[in-house]
Amino acid sequence: MAFKGLLFDKDGTLFHFQESWGEWMSQVINELTTGSTRDRQMMAKALGFDLNQKTFLKESVFIAGAAGEFLSIIEPYSRRLKGNILREFITSKSVKLIQVPVTNLPQLFDQLKSQNILLGIVTNDCEEPTKSQLESAKILDYFDFVVGCDSGYGAKPEPGQLIEFLNIFDLKPYEVAMIGDSTHDLMAAQKAKIYSVGVLTGVAEKEELMPHADKILDTIEELPSWLR
Repeated sequence: MAFKGLLFDKDGTLFHFQESWGEWMSQVINELTTGSTRDRQMMAKALGFDLNQKTFLKESVFIAGAAGEFLSIIEPYSRRLKGNILREFITSKSVKLIQVPVTNLPQLFDQLKSQNILLGIVTNDCEEPTKSQLESAKILDYFDFVVGCDSGYGAKPEPGQLIEFLNIFDLKPYEVAMIGDSTHDLMAAQKAKIYSVGVLTGVAEKEELMPHADKILDTIEELPSWLR
């Protein structure tokens, strides 16, 4: 397949989802509820998070939802922080997160850039922590375009972020592919009329992604051989 641009989701696509965010979420819940067992359990239940396993359930809004959705769910159970202070706390915790990559990301993106492919990140996380996490993984400089749910182009499954990429680089939909681990990613690609590639490094299973995907790969590690 020959594409001029490739768009990537972040969590569950570049980085293993449960391994990256499970312990982080457990710590956040403990800090916000100041150790109250009842509030911990209620916040976790509302969020779709298993406190014992430190894993997200498939229906959790945190997996593919925008940051605002996540904040609105946890705020009622937060004893310490509310409103903008809660948002700032979550942002500061996210910025410091060190994620678990699904493969050697610098090597992969070096290969893709060597083919003169424009690369972009479109995520439902916020832009600031996204850039910080990409910098920590030593891959930020590979991307020509990085936007989050707070960048002004909406959030997936709506196609605004993807359409902005097309507009900025004057690309046609058939010249671009979107790679992601959730139905939100693939539905956004369908709405933008670009090629949709599902990967299985997130929480969603193959059967869930297939109705929305033009192609399914196990991991982005397979991209170079598939593109050839």
